[in-house]
Amino acid sequence: PIARERALGTFDQLLVSPSTPTEIIVAKAIPAFLVGTVLASLMMGAAVVLFGVPFTGSFGLLFGCLMLFILSLVGIGLMISSICSTQQQAILGTFAVVVPAIIMSGFATPVENMPVALQWLAQCIPLKHFLIILQGSFLKALPPADVFANAWPMALIAAVTLTLATRLVRSKLQ
Repeated sequence: PIARERALGTFDQLLVSPSTPTEIIVAKAIPAFLVGTVLASLMMGAAVVLFGVPFTGSFGLLFGCLMLFILSLVGIGLMISSICSTQQQAILGTFAVVVPAIIMSGFATPVENMPVALQWLAQCIPLKHFLIILQGSFLKALPPADVFANAWPMALIAAVTLTLATRLVRSKLQ
């Protein structure tokens, strides 16, 4: 969203407005967060209702972790967008981050089978942690301690990326 604002010339209007960089980032994050939460909730509901996938875990914990996961993804997207000068750079930057992240998340191949350096790098991928929580919540009633062990890295990723995005927007003000 920020790269598109730069391309349209409206980012300069944001910069001269009385809004702080934090307010700008929050305003950019809320719509994406809400859309992601609604869509993911619909998908999880469809899995249970339409496809009969058993759900054995805590819905409250899963929903809280879902919100952390989406917040971390929004943070990554805003950080990439705030680094890039054009919308094309943002699209390519997102592609360059998202494709390797999906491959290294454990979605297709187990993280344990990767080289140790990639296993460490996989710890910085929110999808890796959310997949563990999602599979555990649906299939084996993942204990709350295991849920929290995978939730705090997502919270840390969200905090770091949203803070970096805010600082990058602040640096454009000066």
